[in-house]
Amino acid sequence: MSAIERARTARVSSAAIVIAILLALPWDARAQASVVNEQWRHGTTLAGFAGAASPFSGVDPALGLSLGWEMTPWLGVEGRGTWFPAPDGVSAFAVALGPRVAFESARPVLPYASASIGFYRATFDSPARDAIPNFYRRRMGEAGLPGRTFDDLLVTIGAGTEMFLSRHVALRPELTVMLITTRSDARAVPAFGVHMAYHFESHPITP
Repeated sequence: MSAIERARTARVSSAAIVIAILLALPWDARAQASVVNEQWRHGTTLAGFAGAASPFSGVDPALGLSLGWEMTPWLGVEGRGTWFPAPDGVSAFAVALGPRVAFESARPVLPYASASIGFYRATFDSPARDAIPNFYRRRMGEAGLPGRTFDDLLVTIGAGTEMFLSRHVALRPELTVMLITTRSDARAVPAFGVHMAYHFESHPITP
């Protein structure tokens, strides 16, 4: 196995370990701690996201949508799609899936941590090279622009707080670090924003 292959295997293994740790943590974490009872089954969440990130040379808007499934009162799995539009003919899109773990707390405020793995696509349709990070510029070669697209492995780690405004509706301010990796390189992209989430209940709860 070459050094490049070993590095790539190590990054994928590290991502798997992070997600496994979140799943196995012996926290007495309880999302919706005040609602734990024998009738708890599961819940589904749908959320829209708006915020900012630095996928290219500056700070650009970030917009997204997520769908989650609450398997226990403290553990859920969430899939996310996030779009990063930017000027100068560049854009990016990320898709990731992973666990979201809530810490012990009573409503209306529930802190949580998350991790996920997926893929990240960056597209460059403009000859304006000033907006292109070296992470991509080094891989373009002599062909350069226009019309270059890159698909890379994505690993994310995040933390936030879910603040319930009502029985079903909650705001989730969140900070996430996206690690975009190739066989021989990696780039960290921070993203901050707010989710507006709606909780569909298949179990009775008390607000």
